[in-house]
Amino acid sequence: MRIKIRQKNLKAGRMSLYLDIHWNGRRWKEFLGIWLENPTNAAVQKENALKMQTAMRLCEERRVSLLMQESQAISSVLLVSDFLKVFNEFVSSYTRKDLKVVKAVASYLSHYAVDADVLNRVLDKSVCEEFLFYLSDSLHGNTPVGYFKKFKMCLAQCVEKGLLLKNPANGIRLTTSEEITKDILDCSEIQQLADTPMPNEEVKRAFLFACYTGLRWCDVVALKYKSVDFSRNMLVVCQRKVMSHSSKAVLHLNLNKTAMNLLQRHTGEADDKVFQLPSYSYARRLLIDWAVRAGIQKHITFHCARHSFVTNLMLGGANIKTASILAGHSTIRHTEKYVHIIDEVKQRAVDSLPDLELKSGSDE
Repeated sequence: MRIKIRQKNLKAGRMSLYLDIHWNGRRWKEFLGIWLENPTNAAVQKENALKMQTAMRLCEERRVSLLMQESQAISSVLLVSDFLKVFNEFVSSYTRKDLKVVKAVASYLSHYAVDADVLNRVLDKSVCEEFLFYLSDSLHGNTPVGYFKKFKMCLAQCVEKGLLLKNPANGIRLTTSEEITKDILDCSEIQQLADTPMPNEEVKRAFLFACYTGLRWCDVVALKYKSVDFSRNMLVVCQRKVMSHSSKAVLHLNLNKTAMNLLQRHTGEADDKVFQLPSYSYARRLLIDWAVRAGIQKHITFHCARHSFVTNLMLGGANIKTASILAGHSTIRHTEKYVHIIDEVKQRAVDSLPDLELKSGSDE
Protein backbone atom coordinates (compact mmCIF):
# COMPACT_ATOMS: atom_id res chain seq x y z
CA MET A 1 0.00 0.00 0.00
CA ARG A 2 1.53 3.32 -1.03
CA ILE A 3 0.78 6.80 -2.29
CA LYS A 4 3.21 8.73 -4.47
CA ILE A 5 3.16 12.19 -5.99
CA ARG A 6 3.64 12.02 -9.74
CA GLN A 7 3.79 14.56 -12.54
CA LYS A 8 1.95 14.68 -15.83
CA ASN A 9 3.67 16.68 -18.57
CA LEU A 10 1.60 19.42 -20.17
CA LYS A 11 2.29 21.98 -22.87
CA ALA A 12 4.97 24.68 -22.58
CA GLY A 13 6.91 22.83 -19.88
CA ARG A 14 4.06 22.84 -17.34
CA MET A 15 3.27 19.78 -15.21
CA SER A 16 0.15 18.66 -13.37
CA LEU A 17 0.57 16.91 -10.01
CA TYR A 18 -1.42 13.85 -9.07
CA LEU A 19 -1.40 11.06 -6.51
CA ASP A 20 -0.57 7.56 -7.74
CA ILE A 21 -2.37 5.37 -5.20
CA HIS A 22 -1.96 1.62 -4.63
CA TRP A 23 -4.39 0.50 -1.95
CA ASN A 24 -5.97 -2.86 -1.12
CA GLY A 25 -5.02 -4.38 -4.45
CA ARG A 26 -6.34 -1.43 -6.45
CA ARG A 27 -4.57 1.39 -8.26
CA TRP A 28 -5.91 4.77 -9.29
CA LYS A 29 -5.00 8.42 -9.86
CA GLU A 30 -6.23 11.49 -8.02
CA PHE A 31 -5.31 14.84 -9.56
CA LEU A 32 -4.51 17.52 -6.99
CA GLY A 33 -5.39 20.59 -9.03
CA ILE A 34 -1.79 21.82 -8.65
CA TRP A 35 0.30 22.79 -11.66
CA LEU A 36 4.06 23.42 -11.74
CA GLU A 37 5.18 26.12 -14.15
CA ASN A 38 8.18 25.87 -16.48
CA PRO A 39 11.09 26.81 -14.13
CA THR A 40 12.52 29.58 -16.31
CA ASN A 41 13.76 31.73 -13.40
CA ALA A 42 14.42 31.65 -9.66
CA ALA A 43 11.04 33.13 -8.74
CA VAL A 44 9.17 30.37 -10.60
CA GLN A 45 11.44 27.72 -9.03
CA LYS A 46 10.63 29.05 -5.55
CA GLU A 47 6.88 29.05 -6.31
CA ASN A 48 7.10 25.47 -7.61
CA ALA A 49 8.87 24.40 -4.40
CA LEU A 50 6.01 25.83 -2.33
CA LYS A 51 3.51 23.99 -4.51
CA MET A 52 5.37 20.74 -3.97
CA GLN A 53 5.18 21.27 -0.19
CA THR A 54 1.41 21.69 -0.53
CA ALA A 55 1.22 18.52 -2.62
CA MET A 56 3.18 16.58 0.01
CA ARG A 57 0.81 17.78 2.72
CA LEU A 58 -2.22 16.73 0.65
CA CYS A 59 -0.58 13.37 -0.01
CA GLU A 60 -0.19 12.73 3.71
CA GLU A 61 -3.76 13.86 4.41
CA ARG A 62 -5.00 11.43 1.77
CA ARG A 63 -3.00 8.61 3.36
CA VAL A 64 -4.59 9.31 6.74
CA SER A 65 -8.02 9.55 5.13
CA LEU A 66 -7.65 6.13 3.49
CA LEU A 67 -6.48 4.58 6.73
CA MET A 68 -9.53 5.97 8.53
CA GLN A 69 -11.87 4.70 5.84
CA GLU A 70 -10.24 1.30 6.01
CA SER A 71 -10.80 1.18 9.75
CA GLN A 72 -14.48 1.95 9.15
CA ALA A 73 -14.62 -0.99 6.71
CA ILE A 74 -16.00 1.23 3.95
CA SER A 75 -14.28 2.79 0.94
CA SER A 76 -15.07 6.10 -0.66
CA VAL A 77 -13.02 5.18 -3.73
CA LEU A 78 -14.57 3.94 -6.95
CA LEU A 79 -12.60 3.81 -10.16
CA VAL A 80 -14.28 4.89 -13.37
CA SER A 81 -13.74 1.39 -14.78
CA ASP A 82 -15.53 -0.08 -11.76
CA PHE A 83 -18.33 2.48 -12.03
CA LEU A 84 -18.95 1.46 -15.64
CA LYS A 85 -19.74 -2.04 -14.38
CA VAL A 86 -21.97 -0.62 -11.66
CA PHE A 87 -23.80 1.53 -14.21
CA ASN A 88 -24.41 -1.45 -16.47
CA GLU A 89 -25.96 -3.23 -13.48
CA PHE A 90 -28.05 -0.11 -12.90
CA VAL A 91 -29.27 -0.34 -16.51
CA SER A 92 -30.11 -4.03 -16.13
CA SER A 93 -32.25 -3.39 -13.06
CA TYR A 94 -33.91 -0.21 -14.39
CA THR A 95 -37.70 -0.60 -14.64
CA ARG A 96 -38.98 2.81 -15.71
CA LYS A 97 -40.26 3.53 -19.21
CA ASP A 98 -37.31 5.75 -20.15
CA LEU A 99 -34.93 2.77 -20.25
CA LYS A 100 -33.69 3.91 -23.68
CA VAL A 101 -32.42 7.12 -22.09
CA VAL A 102 -30.50 5.23 -19.40
CA LYS A 103 -28.98 2.94 -22.04
CA ALA A 104 -27.93 6.01 -24.01
CA VAL A 105 -26.26 7.45 -20.91
CA ALA A 106 -24.36 4.18 -20.46
CA SER A 107 -23.15 4.42 -24.05
CA TYR A 108 -21.98 8.04 -23.68
CA LEU A 109 -20.32 7.23 -20.35
CA SER A 110 -18.39 4.36 -21.93
CA HIS A 111 -17.26 6.51 -24.86
CA TYR A 112 -16.24 9.33 -22.52
CA ALA A 113 -14.17 7.01 -20.31
CA VAL A 114 -12.20 5.78 -23.34
CA ASP A 115 -11.95 9.13 -25.17
CA ALA A 116 -10.83 11.01 -22.06
CA ASP A 117 -8.59 8.15 -20.85
CA VAL A 118 -10.08 8.16 -17.34
CA LEU A 119 -10.73 4.44 -16.84
CA ASN A 120 -8.06 4.22 -14.11
CA ARG A 121 -8.97 7.50 -12.44
CA VAL A 122 -10.99 7.65 -9.27
CA LEU A 123 -14.60 8.77 -9.78
CA ASP A 124 -14.47 12.21 -8.17
CA LYS A 125 -16.09 15.57 -8.74
CA SER A 126 -13.69 16.55 -11.51
CA VAL A 127 -14.55 13.41 -13.49
CA CYS A 128 -18.27 14.11 -13.03
CA GLU A 129 -17.82 17.68 -14.27
CA GLU A 130 -15.82 16.50 -17.27
CA PHE A 131 -18.54 13.99 -18.16
CA LEU A 132 -21.17 16.75 -18.06
CA PHE A 133 -19.00 18.84 -20.40
CA TYR A 134 -18.65 15.80 -22.67
CA LEU A 135 -22.43 15.45 -22.82
CA SER A 136 -22.83 19.18 -23.50
CA ASP A 137 -20.40 18.97 -26.42
CA SER A 138 -22.07 15.85 -27.83
CA LEU A 139 -25.75 16.70 -27.41
CA HIS A 140 -28.08 19.67 -27.77
CA GLY A 141 -30.82 21.46 -25.85
CA ASN A 142 -31.69 20.13 -22.41
CA THR A 143 -30.67 16.54 -23.27
CA PRO A 144 -27.25 16.78 -21.53
CA VAL A 145 -28.92 17.78 -18.27
CA GLY A 146 -31.47 14.98 -18.56
CA TYR A 147 -28.72 12.42 -19.18
CA PHE A 148 -26.60 13.75 -16.32
CA LYS A 149 -29.53 13.37 -13.92
CA LYS A 150 -29.63 9.64 -14.72
CA PHE A 151 -25.88 9.53 -14.08
CA LYS A 152 -26.44 11.17 -10.68
CA MET A 153 -29.27 8.74 -9.93
CA CYS A 154 -26.85 5.83 -10.25
CA LEU A 155 -24.32 7.64 -8.03
CA ALA A 156 -27.01 8.09 -5.39
CA GLN A 157 -27.61 4.34 -5.44
CA CYS A 158 -23.87 3.78 -4.96
CA VAL A 159 -24.04 5.85 -1.78
CA GLU A 160 -27.07 3.89 -0.58
CA LYS A 161 -25.25 0.58 -1.18
CA GLY A 162 -22.11 1.76 0.62
CA LEU A 163 -19.94 1.85 -2.51
CA LEU A 164 -19.36 5.57 -1.94
CA LEU A 165 -19.40 7.70 1.19
CA LYS A 166 -20.91 10.64 -0.68
CA ASN A 167 -22.13 11.53 -4.15
CA PRO A 168 -19.20 13.15 -6.04
CA ALA A 169 -21.64 14.94 -8.36
CA ASN A 170 -23.26 16.86 -5.50
CA GLY A 171 -22.79 20.58 -5.94
CA ILE A 172 -22.46 20.44 -9.71
CA ARG A 173 -24.94 22.98 -10.98
CA LEU A 174 -27.17 21.90 -13.84
CA THR A 175 -28.41 24.68 -16.08
CA THR A 176 -31.23 23.99 -18.51
CA SER A 177 -32.28 26.16 -21.40
CA GLU A 178 -34.55 28.90 -20.14
CA GLU A 179 -36.41 28.81 -23.41
CA ILE A 180 -39.29 26.46 -24.17
CA THR A 181 -37.95 24.77 -27.28
CA LYS A 182 -41.22 23.17 -28.34
CA ASP A 183 -43.60 24.99 -30.66
CA ILE A 184 -46.68 26.54 -29.10
CA LEU A 185 -50.17 26.37 -30.62
CA ASP A 186 -52.50 29.29 -30.05
CA CYS A 187 -56.25 28.76 -29.71
CA SER A 188 -56.96 29.47 -33.38
CA GLU A 189 -54.41 26.86 -34.47
CA ILE A 190 -55.90 24.28 -32.11
CA GLN A 191 -59.26 25.02 -33.74
CA GLN A 192 -57.67 24.52 -37.18
CA LEU A 193 -56.52 21.08 -36.07
CA ALA A 194 -59.92 20.24 -34.65
CA ASP A 195 -61.47 21.13 -38.03
CA THR A 196 -58.98 18.96 -39.95
CA PRO A 197 -59.65 15.22 -40.35
CA MET A 198 -57.07 12.70 -39.11
CA PRO A 199 -56.87 8.97 -40.00
CA ASN A 200 -56.75 8.01 -36.32
CA GLU A 201 -59.55 9.70 -34.39
CA GLU A 202 -58.23 8.45 -31.05
CA VAL A 203 -54.88 10.22 -31.53
CA LYS A 204 -56.71 13.37 -32.58
CA ARG A 205 -59.04 13.21 -29.56
CA ALA A 206 -56.15 12.53 -27.17
CA PHE A 207 -54.03 15.39 -28.54
CA LEU A 208 -56.87 17.91 -28.31
CA PHE A 209 -57.57 16.68 -24.77
CA ALA A 210 -53.91 17.27 -23.89
CA CYS A 211 -54.20 20.81 -25.27
CA TYR A 212 -57.03 21.43 -22.77
CA THR A 213 -55.51 19.62 -19.78
CA GLY A 214 -51.73 19.80 -20.19
CA LEU A 215 -51.34 16.05 -19.62
CA ARG A 216 -48.15 14.39 -20.82
CA TRP A 217 -48.23 11.51 -23.32
CA CYS A 218 -47.45 8.95 -20.58
CA ASP A 219 -50.43 10.16 -18.53
CA VAL A 220 -52.80 10.31 -21.51
CA VAL A 221 -51.89 6.75 -22.53
CA ALA A 222 -52.49 5.41 -19.02
CA LEU A 223 -55.63 7.44 -18.28
CA LYS A 224 -58.60 5.34 -17.15
CA TYR A 225 -62.26 6.24 -16.74
CA LYS A 226 -62.06 5.75 -12.98
CA SER A 227 -59.86 8.87 -12.85
CA VAL A 228 -62.68 11.03 -14.22
CA ASP A 229 -65.37 12.47 -11.95
CA PHE A 230 -68.05 13.31 -14.53
CA SER A 231 -70.39 14.78 -11.90
CA ARG A 232 -67.84 17.40 -10.82
CA ASN A 233 -65.98 17.88 -14.13
CA MET A 234 -62.80 16.81 -12.37
CA LEU A 235 -59.82 14.66 -13.26
CA VAL A 236 -57.50 13.04 -10.69
CA VAL A 237 -54.19 11.88 -12.15
CA CYS A 238 -50.95 10.66 -10.62
CA GLN A 239 -48.31 12.15 -12.90
CA ARG A 240 -46.09 9.25 -13.86
CA LYS A 241 -43.02 11.34 -14.68
CA VAL A 242 -42.75 12.89 -11.21
CA MET A 243 -44.53 10.33 -9.02
CA SER A 244 -41.28 9.08 -7.46
CA HIS A 245 -39.88 12.46 -6.37
CA SER A 246 -42.56 15.16 -6.25
CA SER A 247 -45.06 15.87 -3.48
CA LYS A 248 -47.35 17.32 -6.16
CA ALA A 249 -47.47 14.20 -8.30
CA VAL A 250 -51.22 13.78 -7.73
CA LEU A 251 -52.99 16.32 -9.92
CA HIS A 252 -56.61 17.44 -9.36
CA LEU A 253 -57.54 19.07 -12.63
CA ASN A 254 -60.71 21.00 -13.40
CA LEU A 255 -62.11 20.20 -16.84
CA ASN A 256 -63.92 22.69 -19.05
CA LYS A 257 -66.75 21.96 -21.48
CA THR A 258 -64.44 21.08 -24.39
CA ALA A 259 -62.40 18.63 -22.32
CA MET A 260 -65.58 16.97 -21.05
CA ASN A 261 -66.96 16.66 -24.58
CA LEU A 262 -63.73 15.02 -25.74
CA LEU A 263 -64.01 12.51 -22.89
CA GLN A 264 -67.67 11.76 -23.50
CA ARG A 265 -67.11 10.87 -27.16
CA HIS A 266 -66.61 7.36 -25.79
CA THR A 267 -67.41 5.71 -22.48
CA GLY A 268 -66.19 2.60 -20.72
CA GLU A 269 -65.84 0.72 -17.46
CA ALA A 270 -63.80 2.11 -14.57
CA ASP A 271 -60.64 0.20 -15.48
CA ASP A 272 -60.94 0.81 -19.22
CA LYS A 273 -58.50 3.21 -20.81
CA VAL A 274 -60.01 6.48 -22.04
CA PHE A 275 -57.90 6.54 -25.21
CA GLN A 276 -56.96 3.54 -27.37
CA LEU A 277 -53.65 4.78 -28.71
CA PRO A 278 -50.95 3.31 -30.97
CA SER A 279 -47.21 3.49 -30.23
CA TYR A 280 -45.70 6.88 -29.48
CA SER A 281 -43.60 6.89 -32.67
CA TYR A 282 -46.62 6.17 -34.87
CA ALA A 283 -48.76 8.76 -33.06
CA ARG A 284 -45.96 11.30 -33.56
CA ARG A 285 -45.90 10.67 -37.31
CA LEU A 286 -49.68 11.09 -37.44
CA LEU A 287 -49.42 14.45 -35.64
CA ILE A 288 -46.79 15.74 -38.07
CA ASP A 289 -48.92 14.80 -41.10
CA TRP A 290 -52.04 16.23 -39.43
CA ALA A 291 -50.38 19.60 -38.86
CA VAL A 292 -49.32 19.77 -42.52
CA ARG A 293 -52.87 19.07 -43.71
CA ALA A 294 -54.18 21.73 -41.33
CA GLY A 295 -51.80 24.28 -42.84
CA ILE A 296 -49.84 24.72 -39.59
CA GLN A 297 -46.12 25.10 -40.16
CA LYS A 298 -45.06 23.98 -36.71
CA HIS A 299 -43.49 20.80 -35.41
CA ILE A 300 -46.15 19.51 -33.03
CA THR A 301 -45.75 16.76 -30.45
CA PHE A 302 -47.74 15.73 -27.40
CA HIS A 303 -45.40 17.83 -25.28
CA CYS A 304 -46.24 20.74 -27.55
CA ALA A 305 -49.85 20.27 -26.39
CA ARG A 306 -48.71 20.58 -22.75
CA HIS A 307 -46.73 23.76 -23.44
CA SER A 308 -49.66 25.20 -25.38
CA PHE A 309 -52.00 24.51 -22.44
CA VAL A 310 -49.84 26.44 -19.96
CA THR A 311 -49.13 29.29 -22.38
CA ASN A 312 -52.79 29.74 -23.36
CA LEU A 313 -53.83 29.68 -19.71
CA MET A 314 -51.53 32.60 -18.94
CA LEU A 315 -52.52 34.47 -22.09
CA GLY A 316 -56.13 34.02 -21.00
CA GLY A 317 -55.40 35.84 -17.74
CA ALA A 318 -54.46 33.06 -15.31
CA ASN A 319 -51.78 34.12 -12.85
CA ILE A 320 -48.55 32.16 -12.67
CA LYS A 321 -49.49 30.35 -9.45
CA THR A 322 -52.78 29.09 -10.89
CA ALA A 323 -51.05 27.99 -14.10
CA SER A 324 -48.41 26.19 -12.04
CA ILE A 325 -51.05 24.27 -10.06
CA LEU A 326 -53.03 23.28 -13.16
CA ALA A 327 -49.86 22.12 -14.93
CA GLY A 328 -48.85 20.05 -11.90
CA HIS A 329 -45.44 21.72 -11.66
CA SER A 330 -43.51 20.84 -8.50
CA THR A 331 -42.38 24.45 -8.10
CA ILE A 332 -43.38 27.78 -9.63
CA ARG A 333 -39.86 28.01 -11.08
CA HIS A 334 -40.87 25.61 -13.86
CA THR A 335 -43.82 27.82 -14.79
CA GLU A 336 -41.67 30.96 -14.91
CA LYS A 337 -40.08 29.62 -18.10
CA TYR A 338 -43.30 30.49 -19.93
CA VAL A 339 -43.23 34.18 -18.98
CA HIS A 340 -40.90 35.15 -21.82
CA ILE A 341 -43.22 33.43 -24.31
CA ILE A 342 -46.16 35.47 -23.05
CA ASP A 343 -44.11 38.67 -23.43
CA GLU A 344 -43.18 37.75 -27.00
CA VAL A 345 -46.79 36.98 -27.92
CA LYS A 346 -47.94 40.32 -26.49
CA GLN A 347 -45.19 42.14 -28.37
CA ARG A 348 -46.25 40.48 -31.64
CA ALA A 349 -49.84 41.51 -30.96
CA VAL A 350 -48.80 45.11 -30.46
CA ASP A 351 -46.56 45.03 -33.54
CA SER A 352 -49.49 43.77 -35.63
CA LEU A 353 -51.26 47.14 -35.31
CA PRO A 354 -51.00 49.16 -38.54
CA ASP A 355 -48.40 51.91 -38.73
CA LEU A 356 -49.58 55.49 -38.83
CA GLU A 357 -48.07 58.04 -41.14
CA LEU A 358 -47.36 60.95 -38.84
CA LYS A 359 -46.81 64.41 -40.29
CA SER A 360 -44.11 66.59 -38.84
CA GLY A 361 -44.95 70.01 -37.41
CA SER A 362 -43.49 71.74 -40.45
CA ASP A 363 -45.97 69.95 -42.73
CA GLU A 364 -49.04 71.37 -40.98
